[in-house]
Amino acid sequence: MASKPVAGYGGVIILLVMKPRVDFEVNVEAEITPELAAKPFEEIKQFKVYYGNRLVPLEELFEIEKKGDDEILILEGDFSRVKWIGKSMEKGEVVIKGDIGAHCGAFMKGGKITVEGNADDWLGAEMEGGEIAVRGNTGNLVACPYWGNLKGMKGGRITVYGNAGNYIGEKMCGGEIEIRGDAGDFVGTEMKDGKITIHGNCGYVGGDMKGGEIFIGGSFEVVPAFIKTDDGFIGDVNVKGKGKVKALK
Repeated sequence: MASKPVAGYGGVIILLVMKPRVDFEVNVEAEITPELAAKPFEEIKQFKVYYGNRLVPLEELFEIEKKGDDEILILEGDFSRVKWIGKSMEKGEVVIKGDIGAHCGAFMKGGKITVEGNADDWLGAEMEGGEIAVRGNTGNLVACPYWGNLKGMKGGRITVYGNAGNYIGEKMCGGEIEIRGDAGDFVGTEMKDGKITIHGNCGYVGGDMKGGEIFIGGSFEVVPAFIKTDDGFIGDVNVKGKGKVKALK
């Protein structure tokens, strides 16, 4: 028999709730996706994560409660030192009721991640599909490729309701990024396709941009290798680019 919805989480059925047992002294590398919630409870508790250089069972670091039958993961508390949550996830939902560490949603292919606090660097790195929403601010390198790789975000959507750092959408090949606040420098560097919208101000935009569109609501600066037109800026001409940078109307 299916479980009844649990009050306090939008009427959804919760399968796995996790809370940190202590304030972490070092980073935790926890490649956890909603699929973990479908495993037997004893197996969940023994799932191994790195705490610094030690490989430890999940139950050593977190209080874990299992409810219901859906692949939904609720993280309550300060997860700002917990990295790789949602790595390569394909389905299900993660709700983070606080801050989250670096690499959240990296290589994501499907499903949904909601961060009710702030997110660290590398949010949605090399993302291929799915949806990430951050209610607070995020760091640098949103949707970027890891060093040495040629393609960043390929699909999906990232929405940040606060501000973002530098290198947003570097080498982006598809998908959509929306920053409701301000962003830093080097937005859309080496961008090939996709769409970036910055509602506030940002720094330099579009270096070595080959394709795609960038819309900006506030102040910004394009690199010199862009051609000004009646409809915005086209470039980067140094790489024969046809990317478009426009004012958000």
